Amino acid sequence: MNIESSFDRLRRVSTAFQESCLLAAAAELDVFTIILEHDNRLSALELSTICETDLRGTTVLLDTLTATEYLYKKSVPPNSNSASNPDSESVYSVAEEFRILLDRRNSETFVPMIRHMSCVQRSWTELARTIKNGTPAKTPPSILGENEDRISFIWAMNSIAQKLVEPTVTSLQKAGLLTFNQFIDIGGASGTYTLAFLDVLPESRGTIFDLPVGIAAARQRFAGTKYENRVQLVEGNFDHDELPTGFDFAWISAIIHQFGQNESRLLYEKVFRSLCSGGKAAIRDFIMNTERTAPKEGAFFGVSMLVETKNGRVYTLDEVKTDLESVGFTDVQLAVPAETMSAIVTAKKP
Repeated sequence: MNIESSFDRLRRVSTAFQESCLLAAAAELDVFTIILEHDNRLSALELSTICETDLRGTTVLLDTLTATEYLYKKSVPPNSNSASNPDSESVYSVAEEFRILLDRRNSETFVPMIRHMSCVQRSWTELARTIKNGTPAKTPPSILGENEDRISFIWAMNSIAQKLVEPTVTSLQKAGLLTFNQFIDIGGASGTYTLAFLDVLPESRGTIFDLPVGIAAARQRFAGTKYENRVQLVEGNFDHDELPTGFDFAWISAIIHQFGQNESRLLYEKVFRSLCSGGKAAIRDFIMNTERTAPKEGAFFGVSMLVETKNGRVYTLDEVKTDLESVGFTDVQLAVPAETMSAIVTAKKP
């Protein structure tokens, strides 16, 4: 067995940012999509002209993306325009295995997640300052601007949810939780889970409650589909606004980690009021062990909440149970154990 030395591990980890920064720059500049839009064949000069970027920087980016095998580079016969720039004799193409994921136009694109993680990375670089001062450091938006960064976040969550939704729904079915008729998807964004619930439960009706940017994404998703008349889209901010009422199921997916315990309890109070008697709330998130050291992915996510939010954190089961019971919920259970953010805690309104 090849055992990595302590030195090699430290060297590997300390330089791991380089490739993620490379991908982030390409995603923010939309390099991959632009190449694919031009028959998957562009020179550095052509790309820099389209993107209005520096030619030297564009060439370095493309060559390094080729070295890391996201692109491939092919020489073409020289022409009269190439004498002053040897790189104009080469064209770049997106590697076959990445064409779907790196094409922003594709429904399975991973580009929004790369853009979002670039924003997260900027916050992580200020981790020591955050720990020193006790508050997240202010970091600049991407070159796309704050609004596009919010849109990237919405579609990044969609790209992850698309991979998680099927096993999550299966786990809910096995736990006997898919028995509701009227449900609310709190912070449901583009409606990945709402769509899955409507599909599995053909008599059900759903409500997505989210900020305007999330509702805009949901409207785009459901418009003209057979589900359009079964979903209500409600703009609001659950930090400040009351939730709609009359539901027998509330889906709280990847929400509570944004909050401290007082904020979580305020949300649970609103969820409690939104449910009918006998209704259930289901919380999907990381559920940590009592020492808060496992799962490892959850511990790392706790760092993201430290550098990005005022009070956000990851929770243990006992903490979630205490908070839910404090606002009136009963029968709190870890209905679906998981080492990922797909652990699900349920609670009942008496």
